[in-house]
Amino acid sequence: MDEKDILQDLKAKTIFLAEYAATLEAVGAQSSRIQYNTVRIAKSWGLWCNLLMLPQTINVTLHDEGREHSYTYVKKTPSLPLNFKINMKLSHLSWSAFDKKLPLDTLWEEFHKIGSEPRENAWTVLILVAFANACFCRLFDGNYTSMVIVWLATFVGFFIKQQLLRRQINELAVFVICSFVSTVIGATDFLYFHGGTEDMSLATSMLYLVPGVPIINGVMDILDRHVLSGMARLINACMLIVCIAVGLTLTVVLFKVDPNNFTKVIRPDIISASIADGLFAAVAGTGFAIISNPPRKALAITAILACIGHAVRYFLMHEPMLMLDQVTASTCAGLAIGLLAVPAAMTIHYPAEGFAFPALLPMVPGMFAYKAVRDLINIVQLPGSYTMEYVAKFFHNSTLTILVMFGMVAGCVIPIFIFHKQSYQVTRREK
Repeated sequence: MDEKDILQDLKAKTIFLAEYAATLEAVGAQSSRIQYNTVRIAKSWGLWCNLLMLPQTINVTLHDEGREHSYTYVKKTPSLPLNFKINMKLSHLSWSAFDKKLPLDTLWEEFHKIGSEPRENAWTVLILVAFANACFCRLFDGNYTSMVIVWLATFVGFFIKQQLLRRQINELAVFVICSFVSTVIGATDFLYFHGGTEDMSLATSMLYLVPGVPIINGVMDILDRHVLSGMARLINACMLIVCIAVGLTLTVVLFKVDPNNFTKVIRPDIISASIADGLFAAVAGTGFAIISNPPRKALAITAILACIGHAVRYFLMHEPMLMLDQVTASTCAGLAIGLLAVPAAMTIHYPAEGFAFPALLPMVPGMFAYKAVRDLINIVQLPGSYTMEYVAKFFHNSTLTILVMFGMVAGCVIPIFIFHKQSYQVTRREK
């Protein structure tokens, strides 16, 4: 080929790789997976690829084998919902390209086919998420009255979220609205029902909004030295959490709800309580996983991992001979999930983080985060003599929230990093 043809070929392939990488980032793939998959396709063509991932764009530079010619293309990351099924299938595509030396036209055809696949039925997702958050309420010692209220709050709030996002309303505004609506329904336990665990009805009514996967991806990116991408994801997640807090604050202020009482349930039989905790976590993990549109074969594994992880954490925290703190227990539980996720991923050719991350979500320290928001409200509303007390409580609860999140994610990704080769080759099918 002459120089013009070489440049045209590089241009066409660079544009494909940029579209491919940007789509992976948009649907929630971890940065290392994006990089490995994109470079793998370039290698199938005998080309060199450099990838620069920025918060809103992907920069791809492709060189020919002799590095005499190059082409650079910058692609804006599209706005797409989390979709682990697309993550898996695009990873499969990268291995097919590498093993079978697929031409560019075939890759484009497969890429568009994968992107056009329908998501899980919206009503199915809505109902399962509602049950997931109701079980989340139970994990925080909410009674059956609280579970029913939280189910209704989640159903209404998540339905509003689906409709507003479909109309392309700003995501931050959507989170404020949904948080407010859900917490108003949760506050009815304080105002009318008085079911006995009113605090749990309010505190868990909006936890379905917590951006768990972006937080976990952000921590994993930082641990994997993709600091810029990780920080961008964490900052975006923090903005969404602030919006959730704004909705909660509006409810507390407008309806004069007292968020300072907390339920504490003592369960004497640690083994049966651990099993029950694990079973509720399995339902919660499955419901939260389906938001990310995973393949159905991954849901059962997610449920098992969530069950084991939460049961392990509960046992470590409440067994009299151990009585570990929540940070250490969460780290151990995350490690157990990570160790089981890698062989499970190899079995069904699915990224380990695809079901490990949703399995972690029932362990998200939502109550510490709720208490931190409560402390901020008290700093503003109560007399100045109480300010320092609630400032100290705010930093205490905020620090525990961060440490628990970091600990459980670090524990989970350690096996993925140790078995690095296996973790990033699980989507390779047999030749």
